[in-house]
Amino acid sequence: MKAVSYPQDLERNLRLFVWFRVLFNARFYYPVFAVFFTDMGLSIAQFFWLNVIWALTIAIFEVPSGVLADIIGRRKLVIFAALSMALEMLLLILAPQNAGWGLFGLCAINRVLSGLAEAASSGADEALAYDSLKQIEHDQSSITQRWDDTLVSAMRWRSLGMVIAMLIGALSYDHERMQMIFGGFPPILSLKAPIILCFISALICVWLSFRLREPDGASSEKADNLSSRIKTKAAIKPPSIKTIFIDMKQAFSWILSTRWLVIIILAALLIDSTTRTFATVISEYLRWLGLPEYAFGIIGAAVSLCGWLVPLYARPLAKAFSPNANILIAGGVALSGSLGLSLLNGPIAIIAVIFTTMSLIHTGFLLSRYLNAEAPSKQRASILSIKSLFLNVAYGSFSAIFALRLQTTDFGNALTMIPITLAVGLLLWLLMTRISSSRAQKPQCD
Repeated sequence: MKAVSYPQDLERNLRLFVWFRVLFNARFYYPVFAVFFTDMGLSIAQFFWLNVIWALTIAIFEVPSGVLADIIGRRKLVIFAALSMALEMLLLILAPQNAGWGLFGLCAINRVLSGLAEAASSGADEALAYDSLKQIEHDQSSITQRWDDTLVSAMRWRSLGMVIAMLIGALSYDHERMQMIFGGFPPILSLKAPIILCFISALICVWLSFRLREPDGASSEKADNLSSRIKTKAAIKPPSIKTIFIDMKQAFSWILSTRWLVIIILAALLIDSTTRTFATVISEYLRWLGLPEYAFGIIGAAVSLCGWLVPLYARPLAKAFSPNANILIAGGVALSGSLGLSLLNGPIAIIAVIFTTMSLIHTGFLLSRYLNAEAPSKQRASILSIKSLFLNVAYGSFSAIFALRLQTTDFGNALTMIPITLAVGLLLWLLMTRISSSRAQKPQCD
């Protein structure tokens, strides 16, 4: 018999969602992300191919995991995501240094596990939180207001978590400074220290995920609407592959039929893929600028504060202007930031890094706001997973192109790809919106 979710459980879900997002994303190795893999013995090109593997894993499992979350429950997928995160960190802790292709193979498995964790959580945690909110509030304006508040809270606490992770992660990676604090110990411990800290965070995520409660009717509504046979047989065996593919098709059809959202998602793909590709190599960029490694954590912490800055303007703009105007603003910030990455040198280039990061966060906020407001509860996790699928396919594709470019030129020249891609893409997007504007209208404000 299905347990009943009480109001206090649903309110707690919102708090747990925020803390899960904070700990799931505040990775201590982020300030040295690319540097960690190259110091382990991989080339920068191999590092980018690992990112492609990560993105392909998400592309394969993103939508099936979202559909599965809608049918069997979002909580189960969040638990799976947390366990996968813990396992991916454990694998890196055990991985040997300078082990050639064997090391690359282990890192590839790590990227697959990381992709599985991302795919399982991306639609499930948000859908669980939003449907919990829908059972607490019954007026759409109240739901929208509280969801904005929840997103802003998640962004800000995630930002603070990133600041702490950046500072501690970079410090723990600096072997000389760690020796000054703790005395002599093997360099491999400093190399693995950020990963060990992430493993501890993953264990806390596992604990948080088990405390979540499934909102009443969140998954059973989907089962009732799809077919009564799923509900009656769910206790005997998991949903069939055919059922999952039927749900996937229905979710894809819903998105494609919502034309104004398709236009927003296309712009988001462009902004997210280019800025996120840069975000994965910030440490290499800082090294390319000639900045000292001890500053990586400080700079990373400053960049992470964008999570506090972006809500100050993103939420008022979302209420004041149309979706097309808002996504264009995010694209403009991305373009200005990426131009700065190529043109600026020295510490002043950090301004360009901040602008690029702001656009990435802004785009994520807009997508979550618009999709959750429109998506039906019975398909919410599936639709959010499709959104993540599109984003990660675009990111993986651009990362692969960027990796190929790095094999023929230096890092600085490869960076020029980002503003060129953004400028051309945004121009084409503007032309497309003008052509299809009569068929894709959306009210300007809530």
